[in-house]
Amino acid sequence: MTKKFRSLILLTAAVLFTAFLIYSCKKNETVTPNQEVSLFAQGGKTVSYLVPNDPAASFKIGLGITKPAPVDRHITFSVTSPTGAVEGTQYSISTKTVTIPAGKVVDSVTLKGLFSGFPSGRRDTLVFKITGGDIPSLVGSDTYNVVLQKFCPLNMSDFSGNFEVLEDWWADYVPGDVVALTVSGNTISFDYPTPYNHQALPIVVDPTTFATSVVSTAFGRYSASGTNYTAKSVAGANSVVVPCDKIISVNLNFGSTGGANYGGGVLKLRKK
Repeated sequence: MTKKFRSLILLTAAVLFTAFLIYSCKKNETVTPNQEVSLFAQGGKTVSYLVPNDPAASFKIGLGITKPAPVDRHITFSVTSPTGAVEGTQYSISTKTVTIPAGKVVDSVTLKGLFSGFPSGRRDTLVFKITGGDIPSLVGSDTYNVVLQKFCPLNMSDFSGNFEVLEDWWADYVPGDVVALTVSGNTISFDYPTPYNHQALPIVVDPTTFATSVVSTAFGRYSASGTNYTAKSVAGANSVVVPCDKIISVNLNFGSTGGANYGGGVLKLRKK
């Protein structure tokens, strides 16, 4: 290898190394900028908003800038919904342009869920995204998702009285049948129409999560010397009370005191 050729290699390596340093610096400036940018306070996260039957209730969304500026800063954002929520029907928003006063770093907008816009079972997602302003936004913190659904406080007395059967996997009842429920504390009692060794199913309601559960219970026999049937709950989305709609649902697995397993499904009732 000639001296001239070695010098050329060294020069090329130096140029490549310098280019790498410049690229690294630019990349770091993009990822962790030492500059003023806008962002949501909980940017990149998804949060839940339980909408109460209260026109005065609201949900605050914080957004701002990374450091105080000597002049007012303006941030604009959009609101979209992959689930089809409509402004004025499912929600309202106070503004889509926020002004951060000079010397300040944070402000908020007011989101209101509209209780009447959420029929039974409806659940919506809103996607907030910073779209403009007089400074750039921080990638990754320029979006914020809110999941909305209506909320009513749990009143156990609402689950006492006549209930219409919406679904019964065990098929002792058909949709439209009416069953009387009773309540004691956080326990709802439900009866299958077994003529022998009859015992009510105690459906326990968790007052915090609204989940329903049934410990393994022998609820009776259909003949004098026949099988003694049992039921117990299966945890999940189908084991819950819905206070707003006065619906109780529990996913039951059926068996017998002899150890048989018959599978199972949902029992669902709604107050008349």
